Amino acid sequence: MIEIKIEQCLVINLPAEKIFDNLADVENWVEWSSVVIAVRKTAPGIISVGATWRCTTRFLGRWLETTYELVEHEPSHFFTLKSISGLCPAIFSYRLEAIECGRTNVSLEAVIHHIEGFLVLEEPVVTSAVRRQIEGDLQTLHDNKQ
Repeated sequence: MIEIKIEQCLVINLPAEKIFDNLADVENWVEWSSVVIAVRKTAPGIISVGATWRCTTRFLGRWLETTYELVEHEPSHFFTLKSISGLCPAIFSYRLEAIECGRTNVSLEAVIHHIEGFLVLEEPVVTSAVRRQIEGDLQTLHDNKQ
């Protein structure tokens, strides 16, 4: 198993409060993530630690079904999702930091454990593809919020 760690950030010209709720509700990811095809919350209720979502994604030609659990959540500041099922264990941590003029720095740290042979590609190719996908998704999020 290979660990892929990617960190990305961008600035959005809105206060964190106007970004956070949309970002932390995983069902909204289909609007800005190029790999998320469908998402559904697995149980009703508010978004809080312990909430789970079932995600259907398509990455490098492969369909994946993964369940994520919200393991950290501080409204308007940060949240972390951890996969609890699926082929590639992963953790996605989003942090929002207020900066000058009502803008927000949004950062993402992704740690993905790629199972060798799963995508039949070498680790540098997979890492590059994940990095490009995350960069593109964050840019789409940025463009949607401007």
